[in-house]
Amino acid sequence: MNSTNTFKSLSGVVFAGTVSAIAVLTVLPASAVTFTGIGTGFNIPDDNATGASSTITIPTSSNFSITNITVTLNNLTHTWLGDLIANLTYVPTNTTVSLFNRIGRVTTGVGDSSNFNGNYSFNDAFTGNLWTVAASGGGNFNIPSGNYFPTGAGSGTLVPILTSLGGSQTAGDWRLTISDNELDDTGSLGSWTLELQGTPIPEPSSGLGLLALGLLGTAAAFKRHWN
Repeated sequence: MNSTNTFKSLSGVVFAGTVSAIAVLTVLPASAVTFTGIGTGFNIPDDNATGASSTITIPTSSNFSITNITVTLNNLTHTWLGDLIANLTYVPTNTTVSLFNRIGRVTTGVGDSSNFNGNYSFNDAFTGNLWTVAASGGGNFNIPSGNYFPTGAGSGTLVPILTSLGGSQTAGDWRLTISDNELDDTGSLGSWTLELQGTPIPEPSSGLGLLALGLLGTAAAFKRHWN
């Protein structure tokens, strides 16, 4: 199952500039940029490594350079969370990062038997550890909603999202994929939120400004010639 949503909002964009003399364009420091997009949810197919996905599309008009990424899985429910793999992919560069990967499964086995039943946010700076929390409960234990750092396969250590995506541009498709990799347990995702922060990308030099600089240079040459 695949679905697509366009962006929800872009806020905090400030491009400030002024012209000094004839041909000097001075760009003042720009504020941070924030993008928030919401993608549709889906049912997670049982024992299907391909899984289900949802896509948020960011237009080129909302492009900027990324300094921070937060992904929130809203109303994620699934028994036996050790079955699941959740990835975020920036489609233009085919760059995929892990949110979590079969929690509790080190090299073999079926992973932790705890359940997802809430809202879960992922950011490199968050301190919550899904592996530690899951290990503290039993088969009927629901992982509390909250803020967690992203983890990969085989370990509860931090796998930073920004290592692969920091500095990337935002425009294009962002795809969330969740797959169930064992039999018998099912679940669904209500929706998901992509929050990006960053800095504006400088505009290319104006052709008019370059022309004006050329004219200034020509005038200076004439002045030297006649003096």
